[in-house]
Amino acid sequence: MGTCETCAYFFKVDTLIFDKYGCKLYNRYVKKGDTCANYTARPSGGTGCFLTSACVDYLGKADDCEELTLLRSFRDHYMRSTENGNALVDEYYEIAPTLVDKINASTEKDKYYSYIYSVIEKCVDLIKQGKNQETLSEYKKMVMTLKEQII
Repeated sequence: MGTCETCAYFFKVDTLIFDKYGCKLYNRYVKKGDTCANYTARPSGGTGCFLTSACVDYLGKADDCEELTLLRSFRDHYMRSTENGNALVDEYYEIAPTLVDKINASTEKDKYYSYIYSVIEKCVDLIKQGKNQETLSEYKKMVMTLKEQII
């Protein structure tokens, strides 16, 4: 048993009113540090997030680099505001740890992280232009490509 912030189901939800933590498994807000009988540890040696892995682990950027900060804001403020976007975020949390594990075990790790980062750059440019739907479309294409090639 572990704490929420170290659980594979953990994700932070930022709002203007609350700084709570969401548990995907229970689809409810929980307090930081809560324990859970269904706790699932994140894979060791990584974040379980292929976007963060591409920026931080592969390129050596800071976890609060411009790219990740913009993508997290896009996720929390645009994607989470729509039913389709919520479904995509939920899917991400389900498949991302598996993708990261398989990418890291692959002999083509550099190719995959280079591809992911190229899409990140494109998405960041689109976000800056206010092209949210195009950003979402690029993200969806990338996830589909990764699923087809890796899983």
